[in-house]
Amino acid sequence: MENSTATSSHWTFRQVMVIAGIWFAFLISFITRLSWSTIMPSAIDSLHFTVQQGNSYLTAFYIGYAITVLPGGMLADKFGYKKLLLAAVLGNLIVMGAMVFMQGYWDGLALRFILGLVSGPDLSACLGIITEWFDGKKRATATGIFNTCTSFGLTVINLYAPTVMVHYGWRAALGVTAVFPLAALIFAFFALRGNPPFPQQFGVKEADGEIETESSMSRLKKAINNRSVWMLAITGLFATGAKWGVTNWANLFIVKNLKFDVVTAGTAMSIFGITSVVSMVVAGWISDHSKWSRHVWAAIFMAIFTPTIIGFALTPQGSLGMLYFWTGAMGVGAFMFSTITNNLSVEVAPADQRGTVSGFINVFNQVGSFLAPVLLGQLLASTGSYVSSYLIISVFPIIAVVALLFVRESDADKNK
Repeated sequence: MENSTATSSHWTFRQVMVIAGIWFAFLISFITRLSWSTIMPSAIDSLHFTVQQGNSYLTAFYIGYAITVLPGGMLADKFGYKKLLLAAVLGNLIVMGAMVFMQGYWDGLALRFILGLVSGPDLSACLGIITEWFDGKKRATATGIFNTCTSFGLTVINLYAPTVMVHYGWRAALGVTAVFPLAALIFAFFALRGNPPFPQQFGVKEADGEIETESSMSRLKKAINNRSVWMLAITGLFATGAKWGVTNWANLFIVKNLKFDVVTAGTAMSIFGITSVVSMVVAGWISDHSKWSRHVWAAIFMAIFTPTIIGFALTPQGSLGMLYFWTGAMGVGAFMFSTITNNLSVEVAPADQRGTVSGFINVFNQVGSFLAPVLLGQLLASTGSYVSSYLIISVFPIIAVVALLFVRESDADKNK
């Protein structure tokens, strides 16, 4: 009965609660990881850091995250998606509380690295939970709604952090941020209760009908022996790298290059977050209700990204209207495709390898995420131009579009 209800055209109350639980949990992950980029313009002045030192805090998170996304996905397949997600939120709570009391460059850098480590399993766990609760006809819409938490996190932190920072300092902004994981931990614990209609499979059925449990390494080998997995990995390397490169640098670019104040920068990035929220839900709905393949829609949405980066980079100084327009447009370009690419990362995987496959692909996402800010820093150091740095990064999504054209999702899984 629960299976037939779960596959009906309407969402059940339990499905709504599950999406709310993982949405809130992953929202917290994004608020904590983006906290440094939001307060960086003020914090680096207070701590007497160079721009490169401040940028290294962004890189430290992504290095830690990249190290644990694959093991985190494998552990999620082994121990369960809910357990790994709750562990990640608890880790965020502990580390963000500690960051309020950082005193110098090295202890803060170590905490940002640890924050990345404890956050590693979060995306694989959340995507795994979606596959347990939603069939293929509703999965992209569910993923699209879930994905809105990423850009909503950007909106939330830019709504409160600059104002708190101006009146009470950057440590107070981090302190407020540290409260969120506690609320998410409690809510997700209760929201994710119950037995899913499509439970995680821990074994594979042999020809004789026997169920054989595979080792984590065996699942990993099977997961990466797939062209679509590699194409999605390349897509993530370039597209996700560009997305978080430009996002993490946007506040700094607006303040240092366009000469706006931190509150105006926060408002612009809130618009960025709002447009990306809307675009991700729209992308999921289109994918679920279209006969076109998901990878085709992902390529179309990703092609929007490059011209929006260029437009943002060429925003005239002092033009508030153009700043808001291009920041909003870049929100669509940076996030609309991610609904479909995240959905593809579990749809190209067998049922017992979803955490492993999404973890493997997410390794490349995170490698791109920490290499892009490093590249931007090197380009800025060599050219002295924020604009040139952004224009070079704008080529990355084009490479990702080409890779997407070689992805073939599983029709059997999509029409499950």
